[in-house]
Parts: sequence; structure tokens; C-alpha cells
Amino acid sequence: MTVLSITALAKSFFAGTPTCSARVRVLRDLDLALWPGEVVALVGRDGSGRSTLLRCAAGLLRPEAGSICWFGARACPHERVAYVSAVVAPTPSRDTLRCNELRDRGGSGALYAAVARALEQGVRILLVDDLPCVGALERRLVLALFQRCAHSGTCIVFAASDELVCATVVSRVVALDDGALTHRRKRSAARIAASSPASRARVSARSTYERSLRSPQ
Repeated sequence: MTVLSITALAKSFFAGTPTCSARVRVLRDLDLALWPGEVVALVGRDGSGRSTLLRCAAGLLRPEAGSICWFGARACPHERVAYVSAVVAPTPSRDTLRCNELRDRGGSGALYAAVARALEQGVRILLVDDLPCVGALERRLVLALFQRCAHSGTCIVFAASDELVCATVVSRVVALDDGALTHRRKRSAARIAASSPASRARVSARSTYERSLRSPQ
């Protein structure tokens, strides 16, 4: 049974000043189903609507169209669903040693503390925003928490970057573009490296060199 089911979701916001009647469509006809124990990486450029989707999935924003079901019901059980963002500083979790370590190394540790606290409270759907924005150490600690709790059946969806997509804990990748989701295969670290501009330049130079060897003198 799915823990979260989103069908034909649509969401828009007013554009410009409060008196402006124009609206900007952020999400359109979006479908997504999540199962227990999944760790889903949500990728998309800045402004693609990742935060809006995560907030709708947490029951914090009301969609204009479509439906959301949590554990088969239309009402969001907020004690079992949590939205976590690095923007809001949470109360520190009991794992204070690692939080202090983050602060000593220049990181705030706010996102890690919020994730730890939510998981300690036994949430079954965890929606994590801003993970690409925190430091490398904090990202590693948060991903370790994901791996530990996914084994217990917690479903996790987090805003991701290409660097985070290849993490071993990620079970599925969905991309948000122009308000719609597309499912894609998880990319390995080797494929990400192969798609870098430097790698493509090396391939192009190698091809040019090989063609010059084959051409008649």
C-alpha cells in the first residue's frame, strides 16, 4: 500500500503585487506515488516548484486541483508526516555531539537537527527541503539518517542535486520541470562525471585526434 498518493495536482500563486490578478502556475497535473521505505531524490532547477510540491505533500499548502491521500485517507495525519527545511532553526535533537561538531566546522547543523528530531518522533513520511544548500559534512550525516530510517519503513523525499542523486541510499529519482514530474533512472557517479563539461571536452578532443590519424596525409 502506498503511503502517499498524489493525483493530477495543480498549484499556482499570484504574481506581482497583492492587487495583481495574474497567476503563475507552479505545478500542473502532477502524479506521484510513494511506498514505505523509499528514499526519493527530487531534482529540478531553482524555481521549479520543489518546495511547493514538498509543502503540498506535507499538507502545508492546499492545491487548487487534484487530490492527495496519506495512508489511503484524504486528511493529512500531521503526527506521521513532517516537512523539514534548513530555513527554520529547530530545537536540537538528543544527538548533540554531531550538531556541535557541525557548528565547530562552520555549519549550522539546523537541517540535521530537524531531520533527527522528526525521525525520533516516529514520522512515516519525511519531506526534506534545502539539502543541497548545506555543507558537505551535514549532507553526509543527513544521508546516514535517511539510510538508517528507510530500513524501518519511513518514506523520505528530499530536494536533491546531481551530486546527491548518486548517493547509495537513493532508491528513485524524479525530476520536476515546468510543473510536471518525470521519472528517470538513478545516475551513477561514473555517469555524472562522464556528463561533465570537462569530460565532454576530452571526448571531443580524442575524437578529433583519432579522425586526424585516419585522414590521408
